[in-house]
Amino acid sequence: MRAHVAKSTVEGVTRVPGSKSYTIRAALCAAMAHGDSLIEGALHSEDTTTVFECIAALGAGVSESAGIVRVRGGRLHADGQPLWCQESGATFRFLAALAATIPGVTTLRCAPSLARRPIQPLVDAIRQLGVLCQFDAESGTLSIVGQRQSMGHVLLQGDVSSQFLSAMLLSGPRFDEGLRIDLPSPVVSERYVEMTRACMCRFGVDVEVAMGGRKYTVPGGGYAPTDYLVEGDWSGAVAILALGALVGDVRVAGLNNRSLQADTAVAELLEHMGARVEIGSEEVRVVNSALVACTFDVAESIDLLPVACALAAAADGVTRFTGIARARDKESDRVSVMADGLRRLGVRVDVYDDEMSVWGGGVSHGGVVSSGDDHRIAMAFGVLGAMVGNIIVEDAGCVAKTYPTFWDTLSSLGVKVQFDEQ
Repeated sequence: MRAHVAKSTVEGVTRVPGSKSYTIRAALCAAMAHGDSLIEGALHSEDTTTVFECIAALGAGVSESAGIVRVRGGRLHADGQPLWCQESGATFRFLAALAATIPGVTTLRCAPSLARRPIQPLVDAIRQLGVLCQFDAESGTLSIVGQRQSMGHVLLQGDVSSQFLSAMLLSGPRFDEGLRIDLPSPVVSERYVEMTRACMCRFGVDVEVAMGGRKYTVPGGGYAPTDYLVEGDWSGAVAILALGALVGDVRVAGLNNRSLQADTAVAELLEHMGARVEIGSEEVRVVNSALVACTFDVAESIDLLPVACALAAAADGVTRFTGIARARDKESDRVSVMADGLRRLGVRVDVYDDEMSVWGGGVSHGGVVSSGDDHRIAMAFGVLGAMVGNIIVEDAGCVAKTYPTFWDTLSSLGVKVQFDEQ
């Protein structure tokens, strides 16, 4: 499906779906808790459907009524049937660590785009527990022969993906006497780890952190079932807030201004670029403004990069983004795909190992751009299209991964968008 986006002016209020990151974490905690947990406000998308289907296959009871997901956890088992994780990196990695604590063989399968992303540090950590763990990148298959764990201690590489640490932390309460994790290097995207700890705390588990974030201790004893409210998704809001800065006046409701979500950094970026940003306790407003270039480090909010590049293309001057290296290991090589798309629209982009510069001042013309089958890329070019006009985004349906109603949201705010089959 291709999205044809015309030049538009937008105004209105919208509410973004629940956080993908919190939904997946809550689903895993609920599956491991002994009893019934209720998850309200859960995101409905490809990634979250995947995690609920996987925990159900492991023996958790999953049902939904009136928008609330009920998870009956505690009796997990491995039946040898492959669990299809699609492109959900969090689901794939979190389940891998969980599987190490479930007696029997658990097989996880993932899409080729995810199979290309890093996994070895997590495999190495799981093997330290005396668990047989083998990954076949060609088939995207991870096999784990799990066992009941009494006490665990692993040394884990922390500078590749925070999801490796989150995976081990989430599995920790299933160790009878707890789990200790030592990091020889600082963890990247630390706020995602803090999100994991906060979610675990809601399910009755307090993780101790020492040695400046290099030592994590998880107590044994398991999770307690609870009622969990998923907060609004700042990652989904990023593109909508950028839309306001580019072409109108947009208010996004349901956003926690004290959220641990890394993509709250979008507000800081917009302010640095001169946008008018008003942040309330549960609503953020962004108004069309003359944007200016800045220098911004995206290392701790790496998913922000595609929309940040779209904003930079509209800003006056040369915007420099640092800390971009890990964006190459996402659903696509986001550095290359964004650079290629912007160049197709007449924007100069210079790319280096860990930084890139976008020469702004207005896109010179429309054109056809690839999303790289990457939801964040599709969203970025969608909002840029509302400013430029005549932009065609290929594989626009990939937004279903995390924000299935994204194009409907844009339309409701006034963006002129039409679709055709590729």
